[in-house]
This record gives sequence, structure tokens and C-alpha cells, in this order.
Amino acid sequence: MLPSGRPQAASYVLIDAENVDWAVSNVVGRKPEPQDRVQFDRLVSFCESHFPTPVRCVVVLNARGEQLPDAMIGFVRALKSAGCEVALLHGRSDQKVVDLGILKLLETIRTQRPGAAVALASHDGADFAAALKPLLEEKRQVAILGLREHVSSRFRELTPLGLEIIDLELNAKVFQRPLPRLLPVRVDEFDPTLFL
Repeated sequence: MLPSGRPQAASYVLIDAENVDWAVSNVVGRKPEPQDRVQFDRLVSFCESHFPTPVRCVVVLNARGEQLPDAMIGFVRALKSAGCEVALLHGRSDQKVVDLGILKLLETIRTQRPGAAVALASHDGADFAAALKPLLEEKRQVAILGLREHVSSRFRELTPLGLEIIDLELNAKVFQRPLPRLLPVRVDEFDPTLFL
């Protein structure tokens, strides 16, 4: 059940941080440096301007055990100071902990928050497309946040139902510096300042 005792959100943004990091790693060809990573305060601001408010951003993380590893403490604090809530989960080694957590959140939002908008920051259509389809069929605002070239074809198949694909760099502008992407851009969206 979603936390009670506070105003319901009109929009929920669920963030698979490991999956987003994976896509950025593929673009930069190495482990991302801090300047290559999503700036979560910018992501929260974008979501608050793009989706019905109030917006609740939830980052789902695998803590890999019952105690939060020291290496994750700084990241969790940074997420919270950026305005994100953090769902710290753990499970068996054979479980896809983050995916299971996001699927539970999506189902709970579907059943307990009628009409709420949903955005998912992930490229993983194999795990999540089927869970987004019922939300689209209810005519909710549903979006994928990611790097366009890595967004699953399973998500793209849902665009005729109204799924919006939002590029984290080109639309949401959540990075400190341009990523070295090999991505054709629609001329109407071309930002010439990237080349100055």
C-alpha cells in the first residue's frame, strides 16, 4: 500500500536508476562519471512542469541486503535532497528486486490511485510494457523517460495507445554536459546551441 497521511500525488514518477545508468554507460562507453549522470533535482523539476501536480518521484534501489551499504548512503541522501523518495529493497539473489518493486508500485497505483499519471524512467520494455498497457487503456497520462535510442521496442509498440517517450537529455535536460550520442534529431527539435 502507498504511504498515507499526506496528500495523494496526481503523478507518480518511478525511477529504475540502475537501468538509466546502464543506458548512459552504453552511450559514454565506460562507467559514467558524476557529470554524466542524471541530475535528479532537474528530473524532479522537469516532472513537476510536465505532469499534473503534486508529483511524487520514487527511486527504486536494490540495497542487496538488510543493511544499506556504506557506498550507497551518499547516493540515497542526494536523491532525498533532490526531492525523490527512495524505496530500498532487497531479496533473494535470483530475484529482480528493482523490477519486482516497480511492478508492485505500478499495480498499486493502478488499483488505488485512479486517474493518476505515471512516468517510468527505464528502457526495459520486457519487464514493464505489460504493466503500463492497462494504465494506457484507462486513458491515463503515461510516459517513459529514457535515452530514445535505448528505449525498448516493447514500449514503442504502446505509443499508438498514447504512451509518451520523453528523452532525458533532449527533452528533460537532466545532464550537466552533453552525452556523446549518435542520434538523429528531428530538425524541429534541433538545438544549435549544443554546437556552440
